[in-house]
Amino acid sequence: MTYATRAVLATGILCITAGYTTAQQSIRVRSGLIAGATDDEVTAYKGIPFAAPPVGRLRWRPPQPAPGWEGVRDATTFGPPCPQPPFPPSRWASNWNEDCLTINVWTPTKRSERPMPVLFVIPGGGFFSGGGADPRTDGRELAKRGVVVVTFNYRLGIFGFFSHPLLSKESPSHTSGNYGLMDQIAALKWVRDNIAAFGGAASNVTIQGSSAGGSSVLYLMVSPPAQGLFSRGISTSAALVYSPIAHVRERRYGLESAEARGARLGDDIAGLRALSADDLLARSKTETDIMYADGDPYWPVVDGVVLPDEPSTLFDVGRFARTPLIIGTMNDEATLFASILPIKTSAAWREHVTKRSPGVESAVAATYAAPADSDVYPAAMRWVNDWWFHGTARSVARAVSARGVPVFLYGFSRVPPGQPLRAGAGAFHSAETEYIFGNPSPWGKGAPLEEVDRALARAMSGAWLQFARTGNPNATDLPSWPRYERSSDQHLDFGSEIRSGSGLHAQSLDVFDRTLAEMRAADRRARNK
Repeated sequence: MTYATRAVLATGILCITAGYTTAQQSIRVRSGLIAGATDDEVTAYKGIPFAAPPVGRLRWRPPQPAPGWEGVRDATTFGPPCPQPPFPPSRWASNWNEDCLTINVWTPTKRSERPMPVLFVIPGGGFFSGGGADPRTDGRELAKRGVVVVTFNYRLGIFGFFSHPLLSKESPSHTSGNYGLMDQIAALKWVRDNIAAFGGAASNVTIQGSSAGGSSVLYLMVSPPAQGLFSRGISTSAALVYSPIAHVRERRYGLESAEARGARLGDDIAGLRALSADDLLARSKTETDIMYADGDPYWPVVDGVVLPDEPSTLFDVGRFARTPLIIGTMNDEATLFASILPIKTSAAWREHVTKRSPGVESAVAATYAAPADSDVYPAAMRWVNDWWFHGTARSVARAVSARGVPVFLYGFSRVPPGQPLRAGAGAFHSAETEYIFGNPSPWGKGAPLEEVDRALARAMSGAWLQFARTGNPNATDLPSWPRYERSSDQHLDFGSEIRSGSGLHAQSLDVFDRTLAEMRAADRRARNK
């Protein structure tokens, strides 16, 4: 599209885009004019560059400022997602491109006189899939209710989390990896600098995410470069934040250093930068799920800059943003993961758990024992629930509340109509997303939505919006949500009924706490030898 054509569209000629059949409306951001699709309720601006294309010499470098443009840039369609394997969560994102660092904004067409709260949504997808065009996180319904919603893309897999000794050598900070987290921080800076043009308040930004997005919320809370860019956090189904993660140079907890892993791809960085995105993706094994102990998961690492230490350590010692927090998990987080576990025998399961539990192999193997092959699936279910999700949620709630910061813990137990992948998935991983964004839908054919689902969506989206406005999810027309206290483990359960409770997953998580403490002690002993 030429600049002249964009300018014509911006003057008010009708256009057709998803959810809109309306005129366009143009505004100015720092890089130039953009024209988004507008109707009587919501105006959406999509595919806005927030950083320079991370291609060529910018592959595996921190994000650079987006170049400016002349004329009016069309902003009625999403930009392409970042490169990712053909994993089920990203089937909607098959048209990926390495030039992918774009951002999307939904804002009420009739703005209030005062700047509106901003909900900054971080995509999930295991840090190797997903993107800001995920239809489950479409911002239209929430924007109708007086909040500015932002989604975006960040680099994934080997493109976003590749460490290598030569990359660390060329870096001014003498480290490498975490480019995807740097993209998230760059997107937050873009919001700080531009969101007023959309009616948003740069001083009232809530970061929100599920799965890898939920983990990212917690990573940003302990990341020094992210401090001051947000005022609240909502973390759903955050995975493995209270389990050891790789360090750039050190071998810790039996985990190979990120640089050593990266060096296996060779010592020709220029050659690796010259590879096509397809070739690099094929070499990286990014589709290898974290359930596979022998894979190469490209995830955030302790680099000394973006993540100064293990996130669990930083939370425990109080080195995190003092921002109000909502945190929670699904009741049956593990079903979607355990259902694709390739390990089927008792012997293979014990070997897998041993590899993933350095220093406490015997204790973990005994706690999540599978004496017979038929016991592998239920053992994997318990292990994934505790070590990936539930343990992180309770541990973070305890660490943050111990510093006097408001925390609101929840569980989600509603089984949505229809079941993905297999029967009995229950309240599965990420099942809450459409409820939060006010648009639940059945997962299976012939599974009509029930009124309880609509009511639950109203309650959850209402609580999330109230929290984004005030830092407290309570209001007269919303369920009473007690502030978390360690002594009672109080939480709110979003299920077929919404009710408060105590001791969420307490029995299994007490075992998790003890085993994690033993794992940390074993690591200290290994480093002191």
